[in-house]
Amino acid sequence: MTTNLILATDAYKLTHHLQYPQNIDKLYSYGEARIGGKYPTVSWFGLSMILHDYFQTPVTDEMIDEAERVSEETFGTKEYFNREVWEKVRDLGYFPVKIKALPEGMEVPAGNALFTLESTRDWFATSLNALESLLMHVWYPTTIATNSMYIKKRLLPLVEKTGTTSSLPLMVNDFGFRGATGVEAGAQGGAAHLLHFRGSDNLLASNYFEHVYGVTGRALSIWATEHSVATAYGPGEGELNYVNAQLDRTPDDALVSIVIDSYDTFNFVRNVIGSEQMVERIKNRAGRVVLRPDSGDPETIDLAVLDLLAEIFGTEANDKGYKVLKHNVGLIQGDGMKAETIIALYEALIKHGWSTDNLVVGSGGGLLQEGFTRDTERFAIKAAYAHTTDGQNLVIQKQPKTDPSKASKAGLQKVVADEKGRIHTVSVDEPGEDLLKTVYEDGQLTIEDGQTIVDRAAGADLL
Repeated sequence: MTTNLILATDAYKLTHHLQYPQNIDKLYSYGEARIGGKYPTVSWFGLSMILHDYFQTPVTDEMIDEAERVSEETFGTKEYFNREVWEKVRDLGYFPVKIKALPEGMEVPAGNALFTLESTRDWFATSLNALESLLMHVWYPTTIATNSMYIKKRLLPLVEKTGTTSSLPLMVNDFGFRGATGVEAGAQGGAAHLLHFRGSDNLLASNYFEHVYGVTGRALSIWATEHSVATAYGPGEGELNYVNAQLDRTPDDALVSIVIDSYDTFNFVRNVIGSEQMVERIKNRAGRVVLRPDSGDPETIDLAVLDLLAEIFGTEANDKGYKVLKHNVGLIQGDGMKAETIIALYEALIKHGWSTDNLVVGSGGGLLQEGFTRDTERFAIKAAYAHTTDGQNLVIQKQPKTDPSKASKAGLQKVVADEKGRIHTVSVDEPGEDLLKTVYEDGQLTIEDGQTIVDRAAGADLL
């Protein structure tokens, strides 16, 4: 689908140029995650993806003609469509706007400006917020990044208590591409997860991360089977042939994931993995073999499988006093995993004396799709200031008595850090260095080095 940028907005936005005071020659808006969302802070990420994909595309005659036609079909008249303004944008070759934003990868307390948007030509002022709807899509990668950040924050003390912290970046794997609402969502959401974790089967997200941010090889995965592979060998003797084929065709030091529930999970563990031939073969491999139960209650099934593997391969206590399976054997749980169930599963293992090192998880819909909306972190973009041709400075603010939490900020804003490093949004007239930096101005796009963004996010994970 080719996107007509003029139409990448809510229909009513195309009428607003006729609604504002007609002497406005500059408009200024800001975007934030309002206080009261799911988490008290957000992992700010993804504005560069939107700017990279859409703000470098020039407006053309074909776009203007199409937008005028669709506008007429929608409203029953051509009179609402501001053809003159979009022809001026076409002639410029870029959007006449300036966007400032906080550095991506920052953990930002809710209620702070994440970016600002202002017109740079007097004739575009009353059309500025036609761009709001497209920019609002930053809610999605930021919300996904925030979810992954908080999973990591909650896992960290569990790993520190019972396991190896170096394993943390690979503990939650992205299985979510097939469950995303579309290709773009899969790429953007997957890239957002890669800000905090490296495990991913989302190849498009890894490539997209490199394409936008210049970081190569961010995603890591392993040889893994699925049910179509397992059942192609059939039950019984076929199950043994199935596992042998995977070990025959991979290097001795390769990590291998084996799905085990195609027929009977416990029979598979006892009589296939637990067969004398297979036990010796796995013990003699350098590469880890992880088993994937893919049905049933995760806590019940995984603990039962761990107990069976303990009987077969034995365990040893690590330096923190928790059980670890011997001979480089482990589990991957890929079904039913989202933020709450991931943490609950690891807590259940720990309660039964197991180290977190015995398990990694994969998350699909619960990572990129399930339950996430713009309201999860209460994203909003609001106008805060306008200037008029007769020199007036108009302070614009929303203050609904029926919901004070929706009150907006007034005037020109900047974001500063106080002496304790806490982030605050204040008037531009207040002292302090503005953390908002120009990322787009009149067609010039600046994208920060991706490794810097990743490193910044890694620091936030430890807070």
